Amino acid sequence: MKTMLLSSLFCFLFLATGAQIKTAKPIKTYPKHTNFGIGVGYTRSVIFLSRNVKENNDASGLQISAVYGGAKLFRFSAEYSYYFPIKIEPTWFDIKAKTFEANMHIIARFKKSEAFFYPLFGISANFFQGYFTGRNDFQNLSDRYEANSTVTQNWVGLNIGTGYEYYIKPISLFFDYKMRVGLEEGKKQLNIMDVCLIAGLRYNIKVPSIHNLYRGTKSRYMIN
Repeated sequence: MKTMLLSSLFCFLFLATGAQIKTAKPIKTYPKHTNFGIGVGYTRSVIFLSRNVKENNDASGLQISAVYGGAKLFRFSAEYSYYFPIKIEPTWFDIKAKTFEANMHIIARFKKSEAFFYPLFGISANFFQGYFTGRNDFQNLSDRYEANSTVTQNWVGLNIGTGYEYYIKPISLFFDYKMRVGLEEGKKQLNIMDVCLIAGLRYNIKVPSIHNLYRGTKSRYMIN
């Protein structure tokens, strides 16, 4: 009898010490829906900071944008800006410019408010074209370009800035401030190439999130 009790106790201790204790991990939740918005805006830009040295000579233009995300922390945007022609007399005339860009917004919400701030960063492709006269050429661009000719220059910029958006659903009002940093022509150093302001309106709708779409392609049935 004593032998049976010892054997039973040994088996109990073996099973107790050998068993693995499982801790329940918190279940990760992902939003099923997120935001998608189409916006139009009015923009003001110096276009090419090192060349546009005249005061109060910003170019104005129109911007269209699409944003996706924002249900949690991040949002992504694709934007296009077209600027009306300007001149920088007497060196440049008939200047035309446009910009394509992709940015990420980091959402910082206010409690009990329909507004939020968002620091932003991204990349841009910038296009500049103008008639170069060669007069008052303080940058010595005549060494690179022929006087009285049309000059086209494209450059890639890194965008840094911030924005503010206020919702009156489904419409939102937004303001963006951006600096575009790039390699200055003829110099292998980064400089601020452009500074711009944008104000506009955006129409927003709810759409499936990327996680929900991915889960739908992995599941047998896409209907919940």
